[in-house]
Amino acid sequence: MLIGSLSSRPSLISRLSPHEWRRRLIHMSPGLLPVLLLAIPHPDPLPWYSQVVIIAVVSGMSVFALRRANLFERQNETGWPVSVVSYAAIILTMLLAFPAQPEMGLVVTVIIAFGDGSATLGGLLLQGPCLPWNKGKSWAGFSAFLLISIPVAAVVFWGEARPGVSLSAALACVAPACLAAAVAESLPMRLNDNIRVGVTSALAMIISRGVFVG
Repeated sequence: MLIGSLSSRPSLISRLSPHEWRRRLIHMSPGLLPVLLLAIPHPDPLPWYSQVVIIAVVSGMSVFALRRANLFERQNETGWPVSVVSYAAIILTMLLAFPAQPEMGLVVTVIIAFGDGSATLGGLLLQGPCLPWNKGKSWAGFSAFLLISIPVAAVVFWGEARPGVSLSAALACVAPACLAAAVAESLPMRLNDNIRVGVTSALAMIISRGVFVG
């Protein structure tokens, strides 16, 4: 009886449609850029040719997401172009505005990609109790945002910072940005998630880096 009962329950993976899995994949894919850069030797600050490659990669992914919107848009969704353009604009602005501190733009990329992406994924898969300030969001999603974004962002900051910083200093820099972004993502606002998370994490990173690293 127990085995039959368990087998009749839908698996976690089946709670999301293939369409939603594609949406999560395209949303989280830019987060691979900071991880790849950790493995590829590159000068600091980022030279012009590295910036051109980053612009080309981010722009190419954005064009693909816009041209094949039918693969990713939810039913009756109207804000997909805003999501895609704002995502790319915030990432590129941070990377190009601070070429001598690429860790800042890369951390913001991680927070949008893996933090925001994990919040939606965790909320849809795990469900659970709602947040007291927003019944449309859950503690599972909020926790997933922090549990995924903080360690990945800390490793990226630690690996990219020049001069080097300790892992604890990197954690101190990124944790406030991740927390602020998680709160921004969870607020009951009509403003696009990517804009809220991106702008909040960018401003928080500028402040926290100045406080903890200088």
